[in-house]
Amino acid sequence: MKMKVPLFLSSFYVRHHIQRLLKLSAMSVTLIWLPLIEAIIKLKFTKGERLYLAIDRTQWSDKNLFMIAVIIEKRAVPIYWQFLEKKGASNLVEQQALIRPVLKLLKSYELVVLGDREFYSVERAKCLKSNKVYLVLRQKKDTCIQEKGKNYQRLDSLDITPGVKRFLTGLKARKEKGFSKGAIGI
Repeated sequence: MKMKVPLFLSSFYVRHHIQRLLKLSAMSVTLIWLPLIEAIIKLKFTKGERLYLAIDRTQWSDKNLFMIAVIIEKRAVPIYWQFLEKKGASNLVEQQALIRPVLKLLKSYELVVLGDREFYSVERAKCLKSNKVYLVLRQKKDTCIQEKGKNYQRLDSLDITPGVKRFLTGLKARKEKGFSKGAIGI
């Protein structure tokens, strides 16, 4: 005998109502989600403690999701996100719009932003540095670095084995004017 599923339990019905709920103007990330994340962070971390934030962008067919998350117990918990109205990489203005509310929310903590090479720019580094935020980015192999007292050299000229990580500090990255000393993860 075939059992009839009540209407209120059908997946279409549930999904439709959840979509309607999320479209309500009162259901915004800043009004609902950010206070919830703030409460979770206060439970897990003390003020002044170092928080690691991961920033990433991913393309799902026609959706371009741009997100920043806090790392809690080896898990990335989304803090804030945007859907970009275009395909491809984000730009500085979009990145600042994503990071700004998070910096405001987490101003009582020491922040380290971890990102992929898409987020590498002198302007972004200056902006984060002015907000006392550390930046650790994966680098392209053709990035030039300068260790103290040495000439610039490309990362691919260093003796690095694939899969082995190195963390370099106190060096200049790129030959552009204005990029100060910092750290790079390889």
